[in-house]
Amino acid sequence: MKEKITPVDFNELGQFISLVESELFTDSFSENTIRADLQLRRNKDVLNQWQTSALSDKKRIYIQELNKWLDGTNKVLNLVQTHQSWDSELIARCERCKNQANTLLNIVRSFR
Repeated sequence: MKEKITPVDFNELGQFISLVESELFTDSFSENTIRADLQLRRNKDVLNQWQTSALSDKKRIYIQELNKWLDGTNKVLNLVQTHQSWDSELIARCERCKNQANTLLNIVRSFR
């Protein structure tokens, strides 16, 4: 049985990358938001004079979500490079998102 190949909608891929850009650079997963959130959770631990799991739980959530954004971006990047390699603007946007997601993952993982 042959597998049905669905055509790639590059407009939808562009919209997805726009969403990723919004999330990673200005919204809930921006560098400032993540740093402030993790700092707040660490400060609560210090004020309470004991270690809670709030910081480690939040780090785990950030890592899971950022990995989802990174995975989606990598899939889009692979599709664009394979089927529409001439679209250097979309490729550059994907690369920028991929780099930002990796930067954010490094921030979260190294936060103590």
